[in-house]
Amino acid sequence: MHKRILLRARKGPFDVLSAEETYERDWIGKNTGNLVFSHAAHKLLATSTAEITPSRFRADPRDADEINEKYDVFVIPLANAFRHDYAKRLTTMARLIERLKIPVVVLGVGAQTDVDGNLEQLRPIDEPVSAFCRAVLDHSHSIGVRGEITENYLRKLGFSAVEQIGCPSMFLHGDSLRIEKTKATLGIDDRLAFVISPYVKALAPL
Repeated sequence: MHKRILLRARKGPFDVLSAEETYERDWIGKNTGNLVFSHAAHKLLATSTAEITPSRFRADPRDADEINEKYDVFVIPLANAFRHDYAKRLTTMARLIERLKIPVVVLGVGAQTDVDGNLEQLRPIDEPVSAFCRAVLDHSHSIGVRGEITENYLRKLGFSAVEQIGCPSMFLHGDSLRIEKTKATLGIDDRLAFVISPYVKALAPL
């Protein structure tokens, strides 16, 4: 059966863009990690009968009728979306999903808190998160979360249809995640590479 899938992604994995255009129009969605997990989700869903369209991160409730007409399912891979500065976008997505008549699938959403998993920090966003989860579960059997902290958080909010599935990027190369460490220790001459998110001011001194 032919499936028309709307995938929440800034761009498709086969969209070729220059570095300048990527920067100017923010085709990475402020974080290169967004490309990794959305690419993995695209790869997981790609079959000979699937037509996958990236949403470009657009989530406007006014688009609901068009989405219902054009697509069979809305797939939403997410990262640390349960965080304070994402609450408004969760609310907007919830309003869109509430108006949809098609299934909605959430892959790998996570809660952002401290290293101890202190859920009290998340209390101010309980209502936006709950509204989002209620909307999704009206269109889906369960919500796929990143790990046990997020699962515990949602269960404390009263949601039982929660499954730990990790980040979609873990399945980029199939159903088995293999990590090969070629070197046991690092020396003073070893070269390192890391990525800094420019909007996280605490990383500037690094």
